[in-house]
Amino acid sequence: MSVLEQKVDPSVLTHSAAHHVLATAELIDECGYARVSDIARRLGLTRGSVSVAMKSLKTAGLVDQDDNAFFHLTDNGAESVVSLRGRHEVVQRFMIEVLGLSHDQAHREGCRLEYLIEPDTASRLSGLLKFWNDKKLALAAGEYLGGPCPSCLGLKTETCPCCGLQKPEE
Repeated sequence: MSVLEQKVDPSVLTHSAAHHVLATAELIDECGYARVSDIARRLGLTRGSVSVAMKSLKTAGLVDQDDNAFFHLTDNGAESVVSLRGRHEVVQRFMIEVLGLSHDQAHREGCRLEYLIEPDTASRLSGLLKFWNDKKLALAAGEYLGGPCPSCLGLKTETCPCCGLQKPEE
């Protein structure tokens, strides 16, 4: 089986590759095509760095390029996009609904985590969200969320190794 025929597990994409394949999908959704210059503009990168990244995505079998230099998602690329978007959504919902983070913060942090968690983890997180909402646990958890980090309590160091905050005043 050649490299192009191998199915790429979307959970092994790097952060950078995930951003490139998602930008490609967004541009195709919006414009019907995606070129190196469009992807570079979308990601705030140089055309040269995008060209290198897209070559890797082509080798991985996630995108292909036509005679007009337009990128298209392969079936594996489209599956990766669906998986990344789904994982981002569940992580973002967890951060908003359970952790009480703002939409903006949850979106930023979800972008960093979507490519790290595996689909099975996202599925379990989604199940936990359903349980959380069905049991109306947000009210019960309110007193535990937003307070000091539990790891901060009883610290002998000045900075908490868990949250990075300074030791609370005693």
